Amino acid sequence: MFLAHVSTTIASERIPDIQTQADNITRRQLQEWFAWMDQILDIHRSNFVFRQPKPEQLQQHKTLLKRAIEYSRFISALVTAPDFNEPELTARLRVRIQQLQDANDTFDEALSDKQAEQLLASVFP
Repeated sequence: MFLAHVSTTIASERIPDIQTQADNITRRQLQEWFAWMDQILDIHRSNFVFRQPKPEQLQQHKTLLKRAIEYSRFISALVTAPDFNEPELTARLRVRIQQLQDANDTFDEALSDKQAEQLLASVFP
């Protein structure tokens, strides 16, 4: 009877806290993800906001932004789960997704010179 209790106690002490390990890994991966998103946004600001990139660079960057947004939304679905409970990281991720979306929208919402002139003429006749 004593040996059965000891072996049960030893076996239960060996079981790792998988949830804590998963949460710690998720936190570390999120930090890496934030660094990657920051790098994408830095590249966007320095190479695509005030410069005229080559068409292939622009297409590659658009693809990168769309992929980063998709992956970020996937990660968001994981970290918004009630059992993860990291509101600060979740909020930070939400902001980063919006920043990526805003960066992506700068390409879709660009006006041609003619459209800009028409808009200005309609606002300032």
